[in-house]
Amino acid sequence: MSLVFRAATADDVDRILEVHLAAFPDARGLDERRRAFTTSVFGGLEDLTLAVDDGEIVGQAFLFPFELWFGGRPVAAGGIASLAVAPGARGRGIAAQIVAQLHVQSDMRGDALTMLYAFRQGFYARLGYGATTSRRRLAIDPASIPASWRSLAREHVRGARSGDREAICAAYARTAQRKSAWASRGESFWNRHFARERRQFLVAATDGGTTGYVAFGLEHEEPHAATTLAVHELCADDDLTRRALIGALGAMRDQVAEIEMEVDAADPIELALLDTDGRRFGTDVVEHDLGTIVGGPMVRIEDVTRAIEARGYAADGAFDVVVRRGDPSDEEIAVSVEVASGRATVSPPRAAHGAIRTSRAALASMLYGGLEPSRAVSLGLAEADPRTVARIDPILAMAPLAPIDPF
Repeated sequence: MSLVFRAATADDVDRILEVHLAAFPDARGLDERRRAFTTSVFGGLEDLTLAVDDGEIVGQAFLFPFELWFGGRPVAAGGIASLAVAPGARGRGIAAQIVAQLHVQSDMRGDALTMLYAFRQGFYARLGYGATTSRRRLAIDPASIPASWRSLAREHVRGARSGDREAICAAYARTAQRKSAWASRGESFWNRHFARERRQFLVAATDGGTTGYVAFGLEHEEPHAATTLAVHELCADDDLTRRALIGALGAMRDQVAEIEMEVDAADPIELALLDTDGRRFGTDVVEHDLGTIVGGPMVRIEDVTRAIEARGYAADGAFDVVVRRGDPSDEEIAVSVEVASGRATVSPPRAAHGAIRTSRAALASMLYGGLEPSRAVSLGLAEADPRTVARIDPILAMAPLAPIDPF
């Protein structure tokens, strides 16, 4: 079997949907799937790579072009999604070949990393992907939100108006720069974002300017059932704004039975809430269930130098890195890294004896997954003496991942 890879065209859509339906047999109908492939906010059919065998499409996957924020800098990244193989072509290694082709395409256009949401982590780990920090999906009783936060909401928060679009977009851009793996958004994304009928927006203003917003939806499983408020995104310039926006959600406690919101792994919000689980009953093992831990995406780097130099850094300093061979055909890579004013420069190694030694996948987790080098060492994913990791930890430090635009 000799696969041919090419970009998708409109003439391929019927076969694309047939393959997708077999690979993802969820409740979506063909019309919804067609819209997802032809009008995606992340890209178009030109971003869908097809694997063709003897003239027949046997597999496919997207490679979306993203600009993701890491360490305060925008980083070019490839987002891999919707990997699917036709039922009659399974078991031939086609999925791995498609992903390898996307890696080549991503590297050729200069991406610093590829990112994906894995259907099976083990499959992608074999292809060089590293894990990222998890996030938490909290289930909050609205009554648990402090009264002082609701008072802030009365003072600073109001419903969004038609003239707030520019301010909302600007608030998102400011927040994205402080986060890890948040994507820059284009006009088409925002057009779709604001067009969603069930999405609600509240904006916060202090000192006359917009300092943040929250977007959410109200849901219930059937008529007259308990209502859940699902937070889609919350952007705030400061802590006061964040408390005010969450307070505004708590003010809906007469209508809403529960608030669902995702926070990063380091967020301490539950420490400010009282009886977060409200009237939910626990078990003998877990008395107070506050939500769910959600696995993050996976990340991979191809060019080590490009990956190191692309992101921003929290502190200045220098360190060496040795990337171990993944298999006998690989070459060991050793580099020296110097960070000044938040920017890294890579050069030939100075002293490998003081380096951190790791795999390419673990290095991706440390650079773009929020994994601290000291924790990588403790987990056996890297090797370094205590003084080395103590020096590297503050340099690589960044916000834990909690991306809000899954693809």
